[in-house]
Amino acid sequence: MAVWSWLYVLALFGLVAAQGPEKRRTGNVCNVDIDCPDNAFCRQSSYCVCKDGFVYAAVNSTHKGCLKEARNGEECVQHIQCHSTMGLHSECANGVCACLPSAHLETDRCYETAVIGDRCVVDQNCYLGEPTTERQAFCVRGYCTCQLQFSPRDNGTRCVRDAVLGEECEDQLQCAGVGLECRGTCRCRNNWVAFRDINACVESAKALDDPCQYDVQCDALAGAPDAPSPGAALCLGGTCACAFDARAAGTPPRCWRRKRPGQECDRDEECVSEEDEPGYCLSGRCTCKTCSPDARDFSGASTVTPHVAAAAILFVAAIFVQ
Repeated sequence: MAVWSWLYVLALFGLVAAQGPEKRRTGNVCNVDIDCPDNAFCRQSSYCVCKDGFVYAAVNSTHKGCLKEARNGEECVQHIQCHSTMGLHSECANGVCACLPSAHLETDRCYETAVIGDRCVVDQNCYLGEPTTERQAFCVRGYCTCQLQFSPRDNGTRCVRDAVLGEECEDQLQCAGVGLECRGTCRCRNNWVAFRDINACVESAKALDDPCQYDVQCDALAGAPDAPSPGAALCLGGTCACAFDARAAGTPPRCWRRKRPGQECDRDEECVSEEDEPGYCLSGRCTCKTCSPDARDFSGASTVTPHVAAAAILFVAAIFVQ
């Protein structure tokens, strides 16, 4: 009983076709081929069977005979002409073979259509519209499922490939990976930063001494958003700390590359004397209250002439005299 039940299910999904000698037997008793209807022959001098490519069916209301099997789009008279080649989910509609409205054509056969989440018997039941070069849906444990690294959309009628950092996306669900969000492309969320070596987002450290694995996690602690100090903060010994040529300054403390008196600057936090005395940034140059900048500190700027350097030194000295 179980075997017949399984065969019925296979037939239901278009796996068993009306074909083979027994399906083509006409019922006519014969001794020779001439005793049989057109397109039939006498098997074992006993009974008539339709020739290969023909199926026994009603030709009209009063006569039966061997009709030519038909494929999708070919002319037909009876449904069985289509069933023999396209499966039980086909029909003879308007004189030609086609799949039933509840089925679809794949590799010349009709399969009952199922979307993602529906029950299925074979992969071909899982239908997502026009076939692609790569099958995107499979029948897994009796249910249609998107292939790995794909996820369903539009009530199970589409499978969309998961996107990684930097790839285009259509919604948040498509961005696969921790810390990602969809903004036209998959990008890192706030307080996360892209680490290109592993093409993923890692969480940014919020303060010095926070745990880390990669230098990039400490980048947010290097300078300020309006005055970054690249490379000033590194992941050292598993925590975020200032690089050897940087110092911690400000509230909360951040890492700033040390700028000596006379060097170009953007923020007071960058400036420090040779004696590590905190300085300040005056007109784009570092200075301090008690230090005297050396003229050599100005030599890094190609546009600064000796006369300009001397004038700057005198200007700073005048400040200290006051």
